[in-house]
Amino acid sequence: PGYELLTWYGLVPDAWAPAAAAAHAAMEDAPTGDMDERIQTWTAPRLHTLQQLILDRGGDMITVAAVTPGGEVAAYTEVVLPDPTGTTALQYDTVVVPAHRGHGLGRAVKRHMAARAAARHPQLRRIATTVADENGPMRAVNEALGYRRERGVGIYQTTL
Repeated sequence: PGYELLTWYGLVPDAWAPAAAAAHAAMEDAPTGDMDERIQTWTAPRLHTLQQLILDRGGDMITVAAVTPGGEVAAYTEVVLPDPTGTTALQYDTVVVPAHRGHGLGRAVKRHMAARAAARHPQLRRIATTVADENGPMRAVNEALGYRRERGVGIYQTTL
């Protein structure tokens, strides 16, 4: 209650881009283990530029957002089909803004996204995503929705 699910195909609409960019900042507190990740500041133009790159390369992008009556993006998820005729999509970010956690919004936006992606791309058979082992809440959401661990990935960093 109190949230509406919106679906955007391609670019996030201009009217929602500032709120969507603000929600991207919530990725900063996603558990990533010992990785030293510096997330750049999100703005509406930066969001549109990165989304446009996907579209310019021939891909399709679907964003589902849980929004408040006051115009805030409380949660969102993005899926990209690098080849819109292919059978595999890539799950990009799924974020729930801290003030809205604990209401099942992560699961809601991901479930809605899967339904919208399947309707738009009936040949779609697989959605791949990555989640840090330390991110228990998102792993639980993924498992509840039927995602299964495929393989581990190692990320290495060095200081220069």
